[in-house]
Amino acid sequence: MKSFKEYLTESKKTYEFRIKVVGDCSDDCHTKIESALSQFKPTSVSKGKRTPPQIHNAEFPEHKNLNMNVFQAALEYPATSNQIRDLVAAGLGMPLSQVKAMSPGEIAEHEINHAHDESTGKAVVGTPTDVNNHDSLVDEEHKMNFLKELNKTKTTGTQYTGVNDEILAKGAPKHTKETPSAQVKVKNNATNIFTKQVKVPTAKGAI
Repeated sequence: MKSFKEYLTESKKTYEFRIKVVGDCSDDCHTKIESALSQFKPTSVSKGKRTPPQIHNAEFPEHKNLNMNVFQAALEYPATSNQIRDLVAAGLGMPLSQVKAMSPGEIAEHEINHAHDESTGKAVVGTPTDVNNHDSLVDEEHKMNFLKELNKTKTTGTQYTGVNDEILAKGAPKHTKETPSAQVKVKNNATNIFTKQVKVPTAKGAI
């Protein structure tokens, strides 16, 4: 059965970083990095893996024809990538432009963002488009055909019967045009209202 100390040791969270140093790095470079990160209690710092010199390095574009050293570090205390980079650069006596540090999450994001950086060598301008790009679904001919189909399909409302049918109107009210005679009669009445003379009675004894 494991002791409490063993369980506590296994449950401790570590914070991992990948550190890249471009240029020459001595054999004890990992020891210097471990010493530079002492405030974060490093549990391990791997020996660097050296890559061959590259004419163009995507991560260090300003440095050409230099090899790169990659280190893996695990810390007991959390830190940011910038803090790791600054401490490693100071510990190795290098400028910040020669050191990079990334956490596993940052590495995954970087790989996604740069998954298609490599050139295919194929020209894009002047290349015919894919024949299956479904242009026929958005062109003018398709729009006109779609409108024609809408005109063909006509729907009418469904009539439902209920308990209030007897008191409801049987149909929509019909509006009929007034006959000319009715219009003349209304017009004459309106005229009589304004043209009828009203006699004002005279007071007795008036001169």
